Amino acid sequence: YMAMELAAVGSLFTIMNANPGKTDVARVIKICQQVAQALQCASDQGFVHGDVKPENVLLDANGNSTVNTDWFDAIFKTGIRQMTWSEDPYEKADIVPGSFGTSDRRLSLYVNGRRFIGFGGNWGLSEHNLNYRAREYDAAIRYHRDMNFTMIRNWVGQIGDEEFYEACDRYGIMIWQDFWLANPYDGPDPYYEDLFMDNATDWVRRIRNHPSIALYVGRNEGYPPVTLDNALRSLVHESHPGIHYISHSAAGVVSGGGPYRALPVRDYFMLFGLDRFHSERGMPCIPNYESMVQFMDTADMWPLNTAEHPNAMYGLHDYCLTSAQRTQTFNERLNLAFGEPQSAQQFAEYSQWLCYNGLRAIFESRSAYRRGLLLWMSHPSWPSFVWQTYDYYFDPTAAYFACKKACEPLHIQWNAATDQVEVVNYRAGSQSNLVAKAQLLTQTGEVKWEQESKLDIAEDAIAPCFSLPQDEQVLSTLTDTYFIRLSLSDAAGKVLSDNFYWRGKEDGNYRSLLTMPKAKLNIESQKAKVGEEWQMTCKVTNTSEVPAMMVHLTAESAKTHQRILPVLYSDNYFFLMPGESKEIYISMKVADCHGEEPVVR
Repeated sequence: YMAMELAAVGSLFTIMNANPGKTDVARVIKICQQVAQALQCASDQGFVHGDVKPENVLLDANGNSTVNTDWFDAIFKTGIRQMTWSEDPYEKADIVPGSFGTSDRRLSLYVNGRRFIGFGGNWGLSEHNLNYRAREYDAAIRYHRDMNFTMIRNWVGQIGDEEFYEACDRYGIMIWQDFWLANPYDGPDPYYEDLFMDNATDWVRRIRNHPSIALYVGRNEGYPPVTLDNALRSLVHESHPGIHYISHSAAGVVSGGGPYRALPVRDYFMLFGLDRFHSERGMPCIPNYESMVQFMDTADMWPLNTAEHPNAMYGLHDYCLTSAQRTQTFNERLNLAFGEPQSAQQFAEYSQWLCYNGLRAIFESRSAYRRGLLLWMSHPSWPSFVWQTYDYYFDPTAAYFACKKACEPLHIQWNAATDQVEVVNYRAGSQSNLVAKAQLLTQTGEVKWEQESKLDIAEDAIAPCFSLPQDEQVLSTLTDTYFIRLSLSDAAGKVLSDNFYWRGKEDGNYRSLLTMPKAKLNIESQKAKVGEEWQMTCKVTNTSEVPAMMVHLTAESAKTHQRILPVLYSDNYFFLMPGESKEIYISMKVADCHGEEPVVR
């Protein structure tokens, strides 16, 4: 590890934008002198900084607790990253292979000697009008880090903005970098291979200094023409040594090809691709109603797009009944869960339950082999109903927090295929003297069964703990929908991971929850302005005698009650049993608060 001084003020770029044309001359001279000294020091050691610009000059407050504009130190971003790889024979899982087949070898990536498990998502265009700049990239990539994601796939090389790569460097998000070859069914081979390779050579040389580059891939869901494949492999080997190149995004040493629709939770644990890095898997992901109002007229919101009542406006925003997303299956699962929604708002609210369950299962199903998986997709380029974790307006949906839960470095979970409680250690180092605990609760919050066990677990390992009860004596005491509550604690009792599931005695049916009275909550908030951010602590207490389910906090401006976005929450869409409290930590940029102080509702 390398310890570095905190650049609390931010970059020179931020300061320049905040005060255009008003920077003090003496300060400019001082910063320029320090930058020149830093470059000279690097040159003396035989290094050349290839990207000197305001964004890469960071300003430090020189140890003061508040920003002192008289004392700045200019520093450069540094770090250590060694990328290695292997393609090894392995014992294949006993599952039906996907449409791209299987292989006798699989890819493993390593960062600084530790096996890298790439959890994250695919990106196409960052924004459909190409409006993203540094601020938007910073917000989006920061969200990915907050979700415990570790990788983004630059699908078919759609993003070329330097700010994207810089944000990935800054937040430690590795990049799966595609070249510009679409699926053979979607696009032709290049007519002029020499021109293609000239562009590819310029591209690799341009981005190769970014430590976030982890892998180059020749073609999406297909093989490049042989001559191009060989040329690309040689290019990467010669121009970016140490970084691996593979030909196909979904076959050979990796896997891919979906599915892209909503499935029962159990099914995700039995899908193809579990034993190799899987490049694409997803499901519809519905935005909150407040966002729907921003991109749809009220008259277009209802009826929902169904086979019986088609609504083309939903299709325009990707909620298509057929094609890969097959949202008719989402409709069917939603109807099973809660009955047919009676309004657009009810549709959005009910959908959060399905999206949380589905996205959590997509990542939790990786536990047995701990091979990477990339969502199709993690980021929307425009207002959509599918394939995202936050929406176009940066509102984190329930899916966001499902991913954040499932991808945490040390994680306790329920395996819906084996009915076991298990602990998975993705990247938390070796852990010992842990206690795993499980409870079954009725939908009114009564504990009907509980068990715990002690365990040790190494990094990159899974530890099955115990099975949930199958005997009728216990099951008969549970309500039609019941809860599974899990916790993982260290020897001192500190909770390291927790998880909460709802389960129907009829798989996927949660309608009994609709009979529950609405819980009453008390929210106590404290806030402070720290530098360029508002930071809040909210203590949420369930003061009623029934469980509070899928508690969704929203930060908004105090006077005009506008949503504040982007915003980071330590947790959201959570459950509280009667009398329980939970502290939620929230942070947002002052610039995003509409000139007002923030409040939470």
